[in-house]
Amino acid sequence: MLSTVLITKNEESNIKKCIDCLIDWVDEIIVFDSGSTDRTTAILEGYGSAKIRISQVEWQGFAKTKNLGIETATGDWILSVDADEFITPELKTEILDCIKAPTHHGYLIPRLLFFCERPVRYGGVYPDYQMRLFRKDAGRFEDTPVHESVKILSKPGKLKNHMLHYSYSSMFDYWDRLNRYTELDAQKKYQQGKKFNFYRVFVLPLELFKRLFLRLGILDGFPGIFYHVFSAVSSLIKYAKLWEYREKNRK
Repeated sequence: MLSTVLITKNEESNIKKCIDCLIDWVDEIIVFDSGSTDRTTAILEGYGSAKIRISQVEWQGFAKTKNLGIETATGDWILSVDADEFITPELKTEILDCIKAPTHHGYLIPRLLFFCERPVRYGGVYPDYQMRLFRKDAGRFEDTPVHESVKILSKPGKLKNHMLHYSYSSMFDYWDRLNRYTELDAQKKYQQGKKFNFYRVFVLPLELFKRLFLRLGILDGFPGIFYHVFSAVSSLIKYAKLWEYREKNRK
């Protein structure tokens, strides 16, 4: 039995496409919603399907909230997706074949990012493997403030077909999330005792050269090139925020 687990908050622009990719072949869809104020839950309830189980939960962070959903799942296998991730027909077939005759406790799934509706295939971004298919008794999300990932008991397998990731609807959306995620990243690094090194300021031009030319990010065209530039800058931003954390806590 295969259970899909996802967490939501104000995902009305994505949730229907996400569920449409799942509803006809997974055994159950566990949705943990943390106080959506848009039409997210109404859209889910509109399916009228017993497969979809919606729970309202207090937000406890990405990893903890997802792990709560996993605990309530009844399937032997877990497929974890985010509301802005969509399963292709080719990946669906591969997943079903995998769980019929498994050779691993979990499988990494490649992910193709779309930025402003355009695929980003270069610059070191793709295939962006994510641990998303795993046995319920063999894996859980590690509790980190951001960029949570699943750890399993043994070495994972790899699937060939990718999921689609429509993470950023616009450049404005990207910068809004960048501010939040770099804040969480800086908090994580501060808790780990990491320090800001000034050399990172000079690493930025090298990082841009690597992404755009050595890893062929320039072939992604516009707005892909913007994405690579923004991503390189975001690394510097999170370390700048780490520096500010450390300075504040010295006083």
